[in-house]
Amino acid sequence: MTQLTERMRQANLTAKEQAVMERILGDIGKTVFLRNSQMAELCGVSATYITRLVHKLGYEKFSDFKEDLSQRYRMATSPYNMFKNFSSTTGMSNVVKTSIVQDLANLSAMEKLLDLKVLDQVVERVNRSRKVYGVAMFASEVAVQITGHYLWRLGKDYEGITGLGLSKKVEFSDIGEGDVLLAFSSQRVLKEVRDAAILARRRGAVVVAITDNAANPLACVSDFVLLVPVTGLSVDYSHVATLAMINLIINSLAQKNPDAVQQRLNDETDYCNKKDLFCL
Repeated sequence: MTQLTERMRQANLTAKEQAVMERILGDIGKTVFLRNSQMAELCGVSATYITRLVHKLGYEKFSDFKEDLSQRYRMATSPYNMFKNFSSTTGMSNVVKTSIVQDLANLSAMEKLLDLKVLDQVVERVNRSRKVYGVAMFASEVAVQITGHYLWRLGKDYEGITGLGLSKKVEFSDIGEGDVLLAFSSQRVLKEVRDAAILARRRGAVVVAITDNAANPLACVSDFVLLVPVTGLSVDYSHVATLAMINLIINSLAQKNPDAVQQRLNDETDYCNKKDLFCL
């Protein structure tokens, strides 16, 4: 992290070069996944300009620059550094306000990033699917679990696959044509989730990435991408926007099948009443 900053200081960058580097570092969650030409397009310069800038910073190859950029990103998203940054800028008296404001910002950003056509296409694929699969690891497993509960309420066949060995579990599943895979992973992206997505597509399933970055490895191997900002939790990333996206998918599915959903929920109400499940 210090190495790249020191290179920038020693390179005596022009105002334009400094602005380009600020753009790259300011949106590092996206630029770290980009190729030379993609980074140039994002910064409004030519690929040749980026190559010259990389050389001016003392790198022989663009890949060497990307490795330093990746190291900077890994440091920024490590749980230790996330907590250190959070605790140094937020006193305990401000934790509630800071947390709520950040999650509201994530929701607002999700709404701005949302492509309604893509959402509608995803909902239609899920609606017509033979079976829906959800995959995630570690903290993101909560998204798989709640998606399964909601799809069960809608009468959709669903299987959640989680935990270590995720990609192998998908390999030995029956996923194939006519199915939809919902893949949850953000920031550095877990390899097993990405590999599960690749395998599902090879078998003919439609893959939907629910992630924070349209340029990350999971998004790049998926058929559809739904973006959910995840900044804000001191020890990990926030799932507030992810759960809100699940709500959008479920509500849209329910709207497509109002009569069937109403009948299913009515039957469920009768069943619960007979079993005397609730206090009231």
